[in-house]
Amino acid sequence: MSAPILWIVIPLVAGMTLWLLRRRRWLAGGIAAGLSAFLAGLAAALPIGEVIRLGGLQIELAESLFILGRSFNLTNNERPLLVVIFTACAVWFGGGLILRQHRFFAPFGLMVVSALIGALAVQPFLYAALLVELAVLLSIPLLVPPGEPVQSGVQRFLIFQTLGMPFILLAGWVFGSGDIAQFDPAILPRAAVILGLGFALWLGVFPFYFWVPQLTNQTHPYSAGFVLSLLPVSTLMLGLDFISQIGWLRASSGMFLIIQLAGMLMIITAGIWAAFQDEISRLFGYAVIFESGYALLSIGVNTLPGYMIFAAGLLPRLLGLFVLATALSVLKNHDQPTDFDHLQGIFQRFPVAVIGLVLALFSMSGIPLLAGFPVRLEALELFASQQPLLIGWVLLGNLGFLIGVVRVLLHVVRLADQPEQRLENWKERGILLIGLLFLFLFGLMPGVFYQSVIFILRVAPALLAAR
Repeated sequence: MSAPILWIVIPLVAGMTLWLLRRRRWLAGGIAAGLSAFLAGLAAALPIGEVIRLGGLQIELAESLFILGRSFNLTNNERPLLVVIFTACAVWFGGGLILRQHRFFAPFGLMVVSALIGALAVQPFLYAALLVELAVLLSIPLLVPPGEPVQSGVQRFLIFQTLGMPFILLAGWVFGSGDIAQFDPAILPRAAVILGLGFALWLGVFPFYFWVPQLTNQTHPYSAGFVLSLLPVSTLMLGLDFISQIGWLRASSGMFLIIQLAGMLMIITAGIWAAFQDEISRLFGYAVIFESGYALLSIGVNTLPGYMIFAAGLLPRLLGLFVLATALSVLKNHDQPTDFDHLQGIFQRFPVAVIGLVLALFSMSGIPLLAGFPVRLEALELFASQQPLLIGWVLLGNLGFLIGVVRVLLHVVRLADQPEQRLENWKERGILLIGLLFLFLFGLMPGVFYQSVIFILRVAPALLAAR
């Protein structure tokens, strides 16, 4: 048995099998959630590359799997990331049962996760681009329920993600062709620019991100939340892994300056657009962009505290997006419009969903007592000390996003003229209340949770030596 079989092949085969059981939605969703939780537990408990004794049995979990001459490698360095990814998947698949997601959600969700982990594990790096593209293609049935037309937001998502693939392939071919010291010095900066364009298209960096709010507005928020939670995080980790492997990139101060500027532009523009949004589902998209901007800015500082802040920010990011997507899904499932003109009385009909929606947005804004506050505070302190010229622009973006959230709050608290009946069921309230509980726990006891997730940086060990 090898680690890639356990965490890549088994989810892929399980997803294909669940596709055959797609008509039995509860069974397929339950198996997907249970398998994800089981794989998360195994990633936490089983060391890779060491002999495990179970009674009289001796089992060794090998690090590598070779397919068609290409190797897939998972080591103990990847185990913390596997725990985070599969725990998040277990939560999303479990929530999908309660929120009555379509029959393709669980099967294709597992296959998407398998492709993303394969991209993180494959060597040479350039094949990661093909696996990310496979994950994007598998996301389309997940985003478009059976029988519904493909909206323009999904089409643009596919176009921009596909456009990024050839750039990554070309850059991966250059940097993976051998000793880069033998290359013409003029080639490497050009390859770095090509690599940056590829990741900019994948991550939806300004000005390539306008498909994100369109996607969240035109698709079911739960499916969009699943894709926009796992795909950008996996892409960011893939980028860190690649930078860690290439010494020339690690030593390039210009590259990290460009990453800083890209992150700053995402924070500013997402904050300004959020301030003028009249549709909460589009604000969801700008929240994703806002979070990615902070992640890029933390990476661009190129210091160990910056990388640690990036890693610590993954949990509140995933949790905030999950609570926000769940709250919007409750409203969507009850045919409740989310534009400002139709929000009067919504708090009377969906009290827990509205509270979850507002608090998730406030958490992303960095309001005290919520999950996002400790990381936002640390990030702002780091930016102020390392890049004082940028902090004013970052605060401007923060202010714009906060204004957008306050506008949402002012509209959702308007009461209807007549008494309204509560439309949430107890299962929907339960999952939202659990999410809200963790929003507060992460905010009140950040050290308990964040210290454990820091270990995901082992994926890029060379970056741990940053100054």
